[in-house]
Amino acid sequence: MPDIFLIVDGQQTGPYSVDQVRSFLRENKISPQTPAWHEGLTDWGSLEAILAAFPTPVATPPAYVPPPVVVRPKEKMSGCVWALVIGGACMILIVPCLFGIALGPITAGIEKAKENMAMQGARSIELAMYQYSVDHHGAYPDGASSTEVFQKLIDGGYVSNPSIFYISMLGKTRPLSNHLAPENVCYDVTSGVTTDTPEGLPVVFSSGYTVSYAPGGAATRDTNFPVPFLGMDVAYKDHSARWLKPSGDGSVMNVIPANFDAGGKSYRQLRP
Repeated sequence: MPDIFLIVDGQQTGPYSVDQVRSFLRENKISPQTPAWHEGLTDWGSLEAILAAFPTPVATPPAYVPPPVVVRPKEKMSGCVWALVIGGACMILIVPCLFGIALGPITAGIEKAKENMAMQGARSIELAMYQYSVDHHGAYPDGASSTEVFQKLIDGGYVSNPSIFYISMLGKTRPLSNHLAPENVCYDVTSGVTTDTPEGLPVVFSSGYTVSYAPGGAATRDTNFPVPFLGMDVAYKDHSARWLKPSGDGSVMNVIPANFDAGGKSYRQLRP
C-alpha cells in the first residue's frame, strides 16, 4: 500500500502508512474529510475517499481446515516432477532479476515524490514569510541564518509544524520540538527581501547550492553541504514554486530570471 500524505492545520504532513492514518482517525486526530494524497493520484482528495480503495483487513483469519493426509507409496520422480523442480530453480534465478528491473521505476517515483514534497514545503515557507511581512511593515523575516529566520516564523505563530523545514537527507534530523537547530533545517533563504523586491527573486530554496544574485544567475553545487536530491526546489516571491533540474556539471541554470532588476539592492544567501 502507498504512503499517504495529509494536510493538517494547513500544513502538509507525512508520509504515513494506511494503518497509521486509520489509527489517527480512531483517535480523532484527523477527520474523514482531511485532505490526503498518495503517489499515483493527480490531486488531493478526502481521506475517506482515498481509504475506500484500501479495504480494512479482517481482524482474525478464518479457521484453517487441513486437507486429508493421503499416504502414497514412494515412486520415482516423473518427468513432470522434474520439470517442476527445474522450473522452480529457474524462478529463483529470474525473480531477483525482474525485481531489479522494476526497482528503477520505483526508486524514480520515490525521488519524484520527495522533490514534489520539498517544493510544496518551500512554497508554504515562502507564504508564511510573506504573511510575516504583512505584519511587519513589508519586511520579510531576516537574521544570521535560515534557522534563525525560520525560528521567527515559529515564534510568531506563522508556522505550527516545524517539520516543514526538514527534508530527509544525510546529516539532517526531523525536529522534535518548536526549537530549531541547524540540523533540522534543509532550506536556505534570501536575506534582504521586502514587499517591493522584484517578483522573480528566489526567497526559499533547498540547501546544497550557492546562488548568484545576478540577472540569469545560476546556482552552483556546494560540495561542503549535502543535498536531498539533485536539483533545487525554489519558491519565488510571486508565491510560485518550481523544481529546477541540474545541468551536466551539477549546477542549476537560470535560478535568477534574465530580466531580474535588483533596483540597487543587494541580496545574500542564508544557510542553516
